[in-house]
Amino acid sequence: MQYVDEKISISVKKTSSFAWIDYEFIKPSVQISFSYDIHSVIENSYPAGIGNIIPSDGSAITRSSDKRRKIFFICEPIFSAFAIFPLIIIFWEAGWNFIIDWLDTSVGQHRVTVPLLYVFSQLILLAIYTTQDHLYGFLAGLKNDFLRVVLLQFHCLISALSYIIQWVSMWTLWDYYTSDEWLPMLLISFAAILAIIILVGHPCDLVCAPFVISYDSVEYNIRIGTPFTIGQMNRYVAHLLNYIFYEYLTSILCILAWRGSYKFLDIHLYPENEIISGIFSLLSGYLLYFTLMYTQVLQNNTAYSTPFLDINFPLFLENLRHICSFFSCVLLWRGFWIVFDEFIVAVSLINGNRFKFYIIAMIISFLILSFMKTASSIHGPMSHIDDEYELFPIYRNCFLSKWFEKKNSSLNEMKSNSRKTTTSDLYTITIF
Repeated sequence: MQYVDEKISISVKKTSSFAWIDYEFIKPSVQISFSYDIHSVIENSYPAGIGNIIPSDGSAITRSSDKRRKIFFICEPIFSAFAIFPLIIIFWEAGWNFIIDWLDTSVGQHRVTVPLLYVFSQLILLAIYTTQDHLYGFLAGLKNDFLRVVLLQFHCLISALSYIIQWVSMWTLWDYYTSDEWLPMLLISFAAILAIIILVGHPCDLVCAPFVISYDSVEYNIRIGTPFTIGQMNRYVAHLLNYIFYEYLTSILCILAWRGSYKFLDIHLYPENEIISGIFSLLSGYLLYFTLMYTQVLQNNTAYSTPFLDINFPLFLENLRHICSFFSCVLLWRGFWIVFDEFIVAVSLINGNRFKFYIIAMIISFLILSFMKTASSIHGPMSHIDDEYELFPIYRNCFLSKWFEKKNSSLNEMKSNSRKTTTSDLYTITIF
């Protein structure tokens, strides 16, 4: 099944262990338009007869829509940062610590263990890339909703575990064979960021949760976007090219960028007290996060543009924002990682079985995220997510609006089905 229009050359992509986006595909426009069926909204939202007092221009509906947009604009970043993001950290940290502790065992200490782990993760990801069209066609045509959800969540779990193994093994290999001095690592990190900008055109591949939050759906989490113009190229060849570009080139550069930045903070940000260092990372990371999230629209507003930069350096402001967002992610991930490490180590020592505790923590966090319909945020959306409200045009963060849209459509469907019920259906019970 073909999933990329032949004329589309750039789309959104998630790479490595986090949620990645391609800026050019979702470059925001200043004007935002909305389309509503006024009579349908009135019929579904108001009691019978009230439609007679609603102005014909639909101003009441517009006010309701504007109010909803304001609520989503305020709540989306807050909910993502304090409800979804900590659960993502718990899953990642438990999985990461599980592998690190296992590598200290007699089996894990073998020289070929880490390279084999990396090869294993890459083979799983290769299977995900090459089977995406068939899997999408199967799930899209599946009539059993419950089975579709189960298979989708299983796909999200396998993808998330594969990226954790990929990142742990590659990070560990760099620790084994490169210097642990902070200055060379920081220089390599800067070089990796520059290489990503040269290779892709922007460093937004470095940005992850909480900036980018996914919504569990077959539409967004099976087919993987590509930055290439594939034309009439064989689909398997296109998927293989996409896989090599993202899971080898971009992935390794992202790991190097994260590793050097992380090491710099470990050395220079209150190294004598990890708790204070973690809390300071969280506070500074959240301050930068909310500033960048709530000012996305202003960057593309002509009233706030800088003519000199727009003409001579058209991508300067965009790349500067991506780099700032990347450092915000590093601060937030590091802060939560340190705080949770203290708790996880304490609880695991009390229980006496660290591996069992890690598995339980991963299962609980994944189940909660699955019930929230955002387990795919662990590895990020694999394709472009349409945002009806266009509140955050640079970093797609529309989980709440998607959740509300889904619930609202389900409610309208139930109302429509109830209207079709006749006296001959009195003994029919509708559960879903």
